[in-house]
Amino acid sequence: MMIGKKVIDTKPITISEAREILMKKVEEKADENNEVDGRQFTYEQNLTIDYVNKFALLDAEDAKELVSKLEEYLTTVQAVKVVDLMPEDLDDLRLIFAKERGTFETETLQNVLDLLDQYR
Repeated sequence: MMIGKKVIDTKPITISEAREILMKKVEEKADENNEVDGRQFTYEQNLTIDYVNKFALLDAEDAKELVSKLEEYLTTVQAVKVVDLMPEDLDDLRLIFAKERGTFETETLQNVLDLLDQYR
């Protein structure tokens, strides 16, 4: 329960960036003899750590850099989604945007794929 806490700001981040943040917490926990604030990680926190370790496809710096480059063509939220999924072809990329309003030109999508290929 998080009584008295409120969200001050939100910012979309990639799974890779989330992994970096969580791994710092894991290291702090190890340094403090498996406890943070007198508690061990919760079940949900452990699931999240497992998830980010399994699905982060890039290191955090590359992910940030790639999101920044993709923002030339996409919104930040779209760029984060694309980096998290790293689609390999136009069909997969189009699926990511299937529920979005508007359409993307094939040339734009190909530019996005070319950027992704530089980071594979």
